[in-house]
Amino acid sequence: MKSQLPIIEALKRHVERKATSWHVPGHKNGSLVLGLPDFFEWDKTELAGLDDFHHPTEAILEAKALLREIYDSEDSHFLINGSTSGNWAMLAAVTKRGDRVYVQRNSHKSIFNALEWLGLSPIFMSPEYDEETQIAGNVSRETLKEALTSYPGGVAVFLTSPSYYGETAAIEEIVAVTARYKIPLLVDEAHGAHFGEAVGIRSAFEQGATAVVQSAHKTLPALTMGAWIHERLTDLQRRKLHHALQSFQTSSPSYLIMASLDYARYYRQQWTIDEMEEVRNSHQLFKDELDGLEGMHAFTFDDWSRVILSYEDYSGEQLLDALANEKIDAEFALASFVVCILPLHKLSETVRTQWLRQVKDAIEKLKMKGIPSKRYIEQSIMGKIKVSSLACPLDQLEEREYRNLPLRETIGQIALETIIPYPPGIPVLLRGERVTKEQIVCIEHHIAASVHLQGGESLQEGTLRVIEEGFVE
Repeated sequence: MKSQLPIIEALKRHVERKATSWHVPGHKNGSLVLGLPDFFEWDKTELAGLDDFHHPTEAILEAKALLREIYDSEDSHFLINGSTSGNWAMLAAVTKRGDRVYVQRNSHKSIFNALEWLGLSPIFMSPEYDEETQIAGNVSRETLKEALTSYPGGVAVFLTSPSYYGETAAIEEIVAVTARYKIPLLVDEAHGAHFGEAVGIRSAFEQGATAVVQSAHKTLPALTMGAWIHERLTDLQRRKLHHALQSFQTSSPSYLIMASLDYARYYRQQWTIDEMEEVRNSHQLFKDELDGLEGMHAFTFDDWSRVILSYEDYSGEQLLDALANEKIDAEFALASFVVCILPLHKLSETVRTQWLRQVKDAIEKLKMKGIPSKRYIEQSIMGKIKVSSLACPLDQLEEREYRNLPLRETIGQIALETIIPYPPGIPVLLRGERVTKEQIVCIEHHIAASVHLQGGESLQEGTLRVIEEGFVE
């Protein structure tokens, strides 16, 4: 009978040999580790019987075939350096240096790093905003068509779906456009590894995207950094993808991560429509119970496993801290909201009652000691501009002379620093962009609200590095 967990079973056979380690890693089958779990025994290297990660012919190849069957892909690939490595590899597979690509403006920071290091010329497409919450969502078909006509000659479209808040893009509409222009659609679907028929949410790959990256570790039982790619690339693009994956991923792959990916695929494969409908109903009950608390607003977008909370006039950060004090660690807070990613199993009445009690305790204590922050609504950082390009090419930025200016004085200047609230890792300001008032207001709010910001060497002193005004052409 064909194995359903080939990597895990290969590791089991190897561990059961109780062999002496004269190879890496240095913990020597865990023998040098005292008082810690025995998972160290499973931390192996590419030995006989355990296959070769970058040139698989045995267990890893079998595991890839099983993954490919689930997603009905032409090929699927394990990632042990997270979706970041997959995003880089997808772009490298379909572009060459200097190519123009159309990129969603509220993408993850890994995309913007890839654009710079791969030497690409991005055209940014701003997302639509939810009218009620003003939360950034996805790029519309109309915005994509505007980008394609205003800046012709691009070779690929790169979107993010679902958003960190769980909103999915109209992928079929987008695919109709990209197919007409005969360019590939790449999708960062990091938060959608659980999407499929059982869950009732179609993956971007099911809807025709050329290649999709999914972080299995975000919603499935895989270890952190475990992810995969599903693709329907051309032969040339697939060869470039293989080369990119070998270049961007470690040559010392983690068998613990690979084993967890093997299991995550198996776990997802067992779901039935009826079972997941029960899970969904239990989630809906819990969301309704949260929403019924006085002053609390609980809602979802397309991904029903992701609940967004806001409470009266308190900031998301205040609510996040209050929940943590009651031993509930939510995903992240930004502006007025807290994003909660619930487990993909049925929530019993006992569990829902316990969680609801903890939330009630959190908000009661918050009201007793907390002073509401000014309610902040996320604003479009690009104003009404739907499509834009950089004011200075990425490959020329380091050649420019610069100066540090107070934040308000940088408006209209070209930024030399990328500013990223983390989480969720979506840049407010990008290197090479001309700074807008909306961006500075947003950055000032994040600083005032003590949001963790990546980038900006002197941001805490209230200054930002920009191109020397007299040097700008």
